[in-house]
Amino acid sequence: MNQDQLPAAPAPDATVFPFGKQRNRTTLRGGIWALLLAVALPLACVAYEYGVGAWIFAVLWFLAFGAVGAGSIWSGWVDRHAFLAFDATGVWWLRDRQERVNGVIPWASLDAAGLIRCPQRPEPQGQTRKTGPKEKGTASRPGPRLMSLELFPTGGVDAHDPVLAPLIARDQDPSRPPHLPERRYRIGVPVFATRHYGSAVVAAARDHAGSRWIGEHERPAGHLRVQDLIS
Repeated sequence: MNQDQLPAAPAPDATVFPFGKQRNRTTLRGGIWALLLAVALPLACVAYEYGVGAWIFAVLWFLAFGAVGAGSIWSGWVDRHAFLAFDATGVWWLRDRQERVNGVIPWASLDAAGLIRCPQRPEPQGQTRKTGPKEKGTASRPGPRLMSLELFPTGGVDAHDPVLAPLIARDQDPSRPPHLPERRYRIGVPVFATRHYGSAVVAAARDHAGSRWIGEHERPAGHLRVQDLIS
């Protein structure tokens, strides 16, 4: 199905995860605190009439914390519209932040859909991860983890589609049903979305995928990379 023939945005009843808005609020708070710290020392120098040495340190302090604060606010503002959504059409994300253009992979174009989780870093040797009753299935587990939706298109991937080509992944996956090709589309769920929405993202994907869902699978650290994430 051609991208031009699809809707321009998710349906009104779509399940939307606006992780960009939440991340913007978080970075805004952190940025404001950093800016307040940046001006605190120069103001103290003015109030208490400190000498040249203190002023040099105050300027360096202001530049360091000012850069951190401004950078945090800017990064959150740029990504404020980022989202992940699921509706009857397919899986949606913001693919062009400047033009506010959405990308979508339709369910009708897929043979199967599943999910992969893996830690960002290897666990220390000799330590095992404890899993309680509430951590089974789709529940989030301790420690930083990466998560991706694995989408297997009918007839194979389209390497010439400018929207979908960057999402093509190919690696050995023992959980892949034998009738499915190795090459598929991979939508890496942003860490911030995983942290805040966790199992809700997985539940929405599973519910909308219906009979196409092939389950969730754990992989070792390194299987997914931060650059695989959509934001």
